[in-house]
Amino acid sequence: MAIILAGATIVSVMAGVGDDPALNELQIGAAAWALTLAIFGVQGIVSIVLEGRQLLVGTIGPRLTNPLSAAIAACSILLLILAGLTGLAIVSGQPTAVVGTAAGAGCLDLGLLLLLYKEAFIGHEAHLESRHDGIPW
Repeated sequence: MAIILAGATIVSVMAGVGDDPALNELQIGAAAWALTLAIFGVQGIVSIVLEGRQLLVGTIGPRLTNPLSAAIAACSILLLILAGLTGLAIVSGQPTAVVGTAAGAGCLDLGLLLLLYKEAFIGHEAHLESRHDGIPW
């Protein structure tokens, strides 16, 4: 669904619907839904890859491995590069689309970096015990 929404938004922008260079309200909504659904999809895939299909009750400790350390380092370097590019785009007076693209890519990279940090240094906690305290939920 995310791919369909993103494709429809790109086609409508290419067709010239809306103001130039800004998107109209329908294009913004479709792009927001596409991004949201894509993030949920990626989160589900990452969850299945890291934790497996069955959730185990209890606590899982931090898992700092060499590949995870390399991914954290790569995302950190990429974040610094994207921050520099965003600053350079602002200072040099680049169009809004260039500044927004650099800043948005930096935000997505930061989200991935935080996900990797959580996996490496915090771990997981699942509380799935059934409660019988008279509260219906």
